[in-house]
Amino acid sequence: MPTNAKKTLTDVGYIAIGLGVMGFQQAQVRARAARDRVSEAGDCLAGRAREARHALDNQTQTARTQAETQVRNTVARAGALRDELGKRVEPVVGQVQAQLGELPERVVQAMEPVAARVRELAGNAA
Repeated sequence: MPTNAKKTLTDVGYIAIGLGVMGFQQAQVRARAARDRVSEAGDCLAGRAREARHALDNQTQTARTQAETQVRNTVARAGALRDELGKRVEPVVGQVQAQLGELPERVVQAMEPVAARVRELAGNAA
């Protein structure tokens, strides 16, 4: 019986080692499968991030183009308004300057009778 027990113990040892190797291999297979799933999820996330970045870049470029167009239009309208205002104001400025030029002469004309009256009264008072 000692030979039979030794053989049984050896067989048990081989079986235990075999089961351990099979368990380790199964763990490796599952780890690889988990890594593959994580890698796929990472690839998916990276793809979505690229798509989101691309969409954001497109929206930014569209907004920039619209803003630049709006600024150019506003500047053009402001220039046209400035020109129109200049056309309307220049004649008025000319008229005001002409009237201001005549003002001292009108004041002198208006003051002459008053000054004459003051001289007259001053001559009578002396």
